[in-house]
Amino acid sequence: MKKLFPCFIVALLFFLFYLPYGAVAVDGEDVFQNKCGKCHGDLKAAPDFSPAKYASTQWERFFSRDKHSRKKDISGLFSKEELRAVQDHLVLHAADSDHPESIGIR
Repeated sequence: MKKLFPCFIVALLFFLFYLPYGAVAVDGEDVFQNKCGKCHGDLKAAPDFSPAKYASTQWERFFSRDKHSRKKDISGLFSKEELRAVQDHLVLHAADSDHPESIGIR
């Protein structure tokens, strides 16, 4: 029994600290479709767009300058990981990428 206790503690620490941060990656396309789509899917709220609307450097500049906050502050709606995942998705499928994606918010 005494030999199992350290293994139990290690397993418990793994599940408490490693899994929530390291094992679950945020899907940028999913966040783009579901969270961004809440406003951008409704043309009255915000214009529709696709990743291929801009070049990768334009998307990077958009996020680095926090340009979205000029129209609407979304800082409380997205985690840093979600914003980074959306940025990565948009850059990966930008107009000048190897895999441009012209499909926008569905």
